[in-house]
Amino acid sequence: MGLLQRLKHDLMAGLATLRHGTAQAAIRALEETEMLRIRLEIRKLDQQLADLYRDVGERGVHLREEGEPVERVLYDTEVGRLVKEIQDLKSARDKLESEIAEIRSGA
Repeated sequence: MGLLQRLKHDLMAGLATLRHGTAQAAIRALEETEMLRIRLEIRKLDQQLADLYRDVGERGVHLREEGEPVERVLYDTEVGRLVKEIQDLKSARDKLESEIAEIRSGA
């Protein structure tokens, strides 16, 4: 019976190792999926940021072409609103970057 017991024990240990490996692979797949989702969101934010930067530049150039002084351009309400949006998007992007760092560190 010693051989059968040892064989049973080895089989059970092998199954436990297999289950553990499968669970680890599933966890890693979920982490990778989450990182891809976050990267997609970051790309969307980057595109929105690029659009806002363009809008700020166009607004500033438009105001200057109309003869507005530089101070007026800097304190323009539309420029201020766009800059606030840029700051908000950058903050959201930084948060997503920190989420990726957390996933990578295994936290």
